Amino acid sequence: MRFRCVCKSWRALISDSYFVKKHLSYGERGITESAHRLIFMLDPPLALDYEALKSMEDYEALESMKDDDCGAQFAVTQLDFPVTKSIPDYGYRVFVGSCNGLVCVEVGFEAIMLWNPCTRDSKVLPKPPRVINSKFTYCFYGFGYDSSSDDYKVIRGFADYLAKKIMIHIFSLKTGSWRTVEDIDYVTLITQQGLFLNGALHWLYNLPEGGSRILSFDLEAEKFHKTIPLPYDDWFFDLLIHKNCLCVLACPTRTNTFNIWMMKEYGVKESWTEVLQFSLEKYAAHYDDFRSYFTPVCILENGVVLIDEMGEGQHLMVLSNLKDKEFKHVVEVAMNLEFKAVIYRETLVSPDVHTYKTNNVS
Repeated sequence: MRFRCVCKSWRALISDSYFVKKHLSYGERGITESAHRLIFMLDPPLALDYEALKSMEDYEALESMKDDDCGAQFAVTQLDFPVTKSIPDYGYRVFVGSCNGLVCVEVGFEAIMLWNPCTRDSKVLPKPPRVINSKFTYCFYGFGYDSSSDDYKVIRGFADYLAKKIMIHIFSLKTGSWRTVEDIDYVTLITQQGLFLNGALHWLYNLPEGGSRILSFDLEAEKFHKTIPLPYDDWFFDLLIHKNCLCVLACPTRTNTFNIWMMKEYGVKESWTEVLQFSLEKYAAHYDDFRSYFTPVCILENGVVLIDEMGEGQHLMVLSNLKDKEFKHVVEVAMNLEFKAVIYRETLVSPDVHTYKTNNVS
């Protein structure tokens, strides 16, 4: 990024779509060191060095670490969130998703923005279609990449709970326009944010007879599928991506244990493997349904990162030592702020369709 300031020819080269895609493909194949960050949608947004969390081994250092100096150890950086005067910002900001270094954020209740925090480039999308039928309620969303058309797509889903129907709005970055698809079979979704993996977005949903399933939306075919199995028939709560694999959080009935399962081969039920088990009993002794107070953000080599919504405020909790099973608060926010987090990878991908040209890169 600094080299863009050297001269016009270097700036043109680094902004060239072929160079951008080559840089992206090297990161995906592990040729270059991938730089991942955790972004928290506070005011202003904060970026936390994800690699520093992954390699954290000095567990005792957390014991004496205070919230006001956590930036020195974990490289917490304030980000310049590109809200323009044309966007009505009511303090309502939601991460729609993250893909190839682009972060999709809904600002206010009408504006949606694509933002590359690394390059600081951003683009406000055209306003989504208005929902005329008042029976439809906004309930889920997602953002991902369609490799077949070399296009980025935003999904906004609405549910009519009485008529048992779902309607979705699809935005294509290439066409710069929204489309509406109606009369989709109804499901009761558990998760709002769809996670992008293997060309599709994924949500958890409930079955009428009990238990959970995974709902996927193929961005190429633009169709929903219910063919991705879970490890076993039971209730599941959260989805997350780890090592380019789909993971799910389980909390078996009548236990205080949390289990995280990973699907090592996409779509194959037999490939589900339990990769982490931990307990929150000592942190939630006085709560009946303490599962609803904790949300997993990412998995570490020797632990897990959670958002803790219990007590006087919200925290980012890190379990970095499975033997001691101790959590430490790394980032703490005020009670009046909603703690949203998303993982993104630093890339040069532009959210501007005018600079985004198709170039096949091997």
